[in-house]
Amino acid sequence: EVSGHKFYPNQDRHYFEFIEKADGTNDPVAKVRGVSWTTGSNRIKCFEKGTGQEFGNGLQVLVKVRVEFHQTYGFSLVLLDIDEGFTLGEIERLRRETLLRLVAENPLFIELVGGVYNTKNKKIKLNKVLQSIAIIGSPNSAGCEDFLHTLISNQFNYKFAIDIYQSAVQGAEAEKELVHKLIDIFNSKVSYDCVVIIRGGGAKSDFLVFDSYLLSKAIAKFPIPIITGIGHYTDISVADLMANTNTKTPTKAAEFIIAHNRLFEDSVIEFQKAIIIKSQQSLSHALERINSSNILIINKSRNHINHHKDQLTSINQVVINCTLSDQSGLET
Repeated sequence: EVSGHKFYPNQDRHYFEFIEKADGTNDPVAKVRGVSWTTGSNRIKCFEKGTGQEFGNGLQVLVKVRVEFHQTYGFSLVLLDIDEGFTLGEIERLRRETLLRLVAENPLFIELVGGVYNTKNKKIKLNKVLQSIAIIGSPNSAGCEDFLHTLISNQFNYKFAIDIYQSAVQGAEAEKELVHKLIDIFNSKVSYDCVVIIRGGGAKSDFLVFDSYLLSKAIAKFPIPIITGIGHYTDISVADLMANTNTKTPTKAAEFIIAHNRLFEDSVIEFQKAIIIKSQQSLSHALERINSSNILIINKSRNHINHHKDQLTSINQVVINCTLSDQSGLET
């Protein structure tokens, strides 16, 4: 494992230590001074380009070295070559170990079913509208700025209530900081619709924190749905697998939230259209019934009037005839 790494670009030299740790601990049991000159530095550049991983502290490596002894500086190893495949394999091995441990030690809120990790967080149904949002990330980073710009300047003029919980997203202390920010969000008692964890692009080593056990466990059991917007197109981190929703970049996370809200608005608009159509149909049917009733009333009224008119005519004729008969009797 590489430790105490320093790089001097003007000289194109790396100075570091190789350390060996006891199994299951962070305690070094052996260490030796290391250095890379021109040949080794060129191989490190090829390694970083091939793996997307920056050569630095905490990196597990398999290297070819030359033993060197200096009367003043003592014993050291000069790096001649570095195996890309070993480091990539080591990262993947640790990642698999983390996933196995998560499932084995947390059966109440993490289970593997059909190759899919079902977690407590993943089972939480997102609210129909995501408006109150907690962001965990570095507010001055390009990734956070991209997220906020995309979210706030959305074309539908959706408004959001946003709280930023500042945290490191890489480095030795990042895991603890990220977990503590989740605890802070929980203790805030704010009814957030979701939590968004943001990290922009970078080298593979920058994303190692998102494969860590403690952070992944905290995400899996968190009671508020978590959306990850971590800028690594080629890989899915363990944290992504534990979260409710994972997206590839901070911008994609913002676009997901906007699209989710738009889906609700579209459903409301469709419901509104359905109400208008149903109302128009109901009014049309009612109008038809009113017109039919009106025609029926008119026809019935006419028939009734005509019937009584005929009766009145008959009565009138009887009255006239009776009157004439009475008059004839009086004359005689």
